Amino acid sequence: MVRSSMRRTMPALALETKCRSDQQIAADFLSSLQSESSDRVAYQLEPIPLTGGFDARLYRYKLVGQEPRVLRILRPEREVEELLVLQVVHQILNQQGLKTPVIHRVCRDQSVLGGVFAEMDLVPGQTLDQQDPEIYMSVLGESMATMHELDVRPMIDALRRAGVPDERFLSPAMDQKVLDIFGEKTPWASDLIGWLRDHLPLDGENLAVIHGDYHGRNVMFENSSISGVLDWAFCISDPAVDLAHTMNDYLIVPRQIDPAMSPQFWEQINEGFLKAYQAIRPLNHECIKACRVFHLFFFLAAGAAGVGPEFTRKPESQRDYLAFIEQTTGLSLSPSA
Repeated sequence: MVRSSMRRTMPALALETKCRSDQQIAADFLSSLQSESSDRVAYQLEPIPLTGGFDARLYRYKLVGQEPRVLRILRPEREVEELLVLQVVHQILNQQGLKTPVIHRVCRDQSVLGGVFAEMDLVPGQTLDQQDPEIYMSVLGESMATMHELDVRPMIDALRRAGVPDERFLSPAMDQKVLDIFGEKTPWASDLIGWLRDHLPLDGENLAVIHGDYHGRNVMFENSSISGVLDWAFCISDPAVDLAHTMNDYLIVPRQIDPAMSPQFWEQINEGFLKAYQAIRPLNHECIKACRVFHLFFFLAAGAAGVGPEFTRKPESQRDYLAFIEQTTGLSLSPSA
């Protein structure tokens, strides 16, 4: 979104990815596997598109003699380093008892499928949002709170040993870098960036494992327990970051994706989720509000630049983000300036 080199390469690559059919993806992927193996490689189950993930095309597939897996192809503007870091992160999270799909292979050659891609385990079960609302709310809140209770020091040490720089995963280095980039790319938001520097939890005193997009479709559930957590936008930061993103996911995003969705239902889910979380950990409402602003500012700035998921670029979505930000901060912004 903010790197000029990435934006210069987007149009041609994006067109290539859009034009590839699911059938072509399946054929090209199998050809790639066959070219890298001396053994016979064949599908037992050809790739089937999966829903979820605005930043990727997802497929479930099974090769003869192997367990089912997932193919995740990132958008053309995304870089292979993202998947390589995620591969290390998933390994470390699993060592700490968090259930994440193992990433078996990462391919950096965008010409193969139109974007860098990864092959990973298929997590069993159903998504949490398919469960009874009471189970949905309590499991989501309790599991996030439990995740936030983990000691992050071993993870920080392991990531540093793996050569992952702090600005890719650790607050405040990561957040300060992002704010600096936005300061250069969004001059119309200079007052807001100043507000964020004053109100975000950037002291690094309260750090936790952050999923970054923790909602019912990213949590898999089987036999009355969580079987895995998907689609990590991992970092180590203040717990308010996760809480803010989940609140935005439930209170703002649903009506932008589908206006027919009941806001009362999502308000109920959000209320129950927070209640379950608060039974284990306290809530810092001021930090959560600041992090909600920061999260929505990403969407607002991306829409102003003409990038990001389609639903975030709609004029009515952009008005929602702007209204929340201005109401919360007391600032007046002009993204079109």
